[in-house]
Amino acid sequence: MEQFITDLQNMDARLTELEEKIDDINTKLTQVVDAILGNPLTKAGGFMHDIEVMKNKIELLEKEQEKQRSFRNRVYWTVGIGVAILMIAQYITSILSNVSK
Repeated sequence: MEQFITDLQNMDARLTELEEKIDDINTKLTQVVDAILGNPLTKAGGFMHDIEVMKNKIELLEKEQEKQRSFRNRVYWTVGIGVAILMIAQYITSILSNVSK
């Protein structure tokens, strides 16, 4: 009978130890989930929040880059048209000066 009681006490001790380990694992798992997804109670954003912030910043940068590209194209076209008009004007004045001679 004493052996049975000793075995029950040993089993109870092992069960208590396993419960403590499970609680420890649960705490660590909660910390990992909070790090990844964030925790609304502590206002911690987590990696997912950081990724969303980075995605928004990338979208803003892409919009700014498109605006700069559009402006650069307008400047190129304006300069190109201006140069073409000047070359045509020079050609016409050259022809007129040769005709009047």
